[in-house]
Amino acid sequence: MKTITTIILILTLNLVYGQDTLQFSVTTPKGFSGQITAPPTIVHSGKLDFDFYKKHFFTPYHYPQKMVDSIHKNDTITIWNDSTKVGDFNTNWSYTITYDSLSRVTSYKYSACMICSQLPYEFHFFYNQLGQVVKMTNNLNDNKTIKFKYDTDGNIVNVKEYHGSDLMKEIELMNKI
Repeated sequence: MKTITTIILILTLNLVYGQDTLQFSVTTPKGFSGQITAPPTIVHSGKLDFDFYKKHFFTPYHYPQKMVDSIHKNDTITIWNDSTKVGDFNTNWSYTITYDSLSRVTSYKYSACMICSQLPYEFHFFYNQLGQVVKMTNNLNDNKTIKFKYDTDGNIVNVKEYHGSDLMKEIELMNKI
């Protein structure tokens, strides 16, 4: 009875607030705990994009706030955390972003910070004909690849995270309730 009441409450809230109830399959075939499948249910309105997957599944974790910035075309920019200590990798860090001719991010690099004990990374982004990121890779320190599949509305419906050739995590939208 409790389950039925909960489902009715969720469906009512969805109608009132225009949100979807989404069910996902999360599989970690070579993850730390072996094969795990957990079907989390998430109430959400809006696009299933990088921000959604970072918030709920912590992947992808590193990417710039804007994947397309019309101000930059074929540019590479570097932003230092402390502009008074530019080049001081012991106490400061930087982000370097490279853009293509369509103003899309093709590379996002973090320099590292020795005092912060954070490793550097450099993600490269690959796009399909629709301008959607279909793959991002970090070969700098962990040989990570993340692949994305989209539905016809531009929502990410499948995320696969690899370390080397090993599939570490797969997140798939199973259905909307």
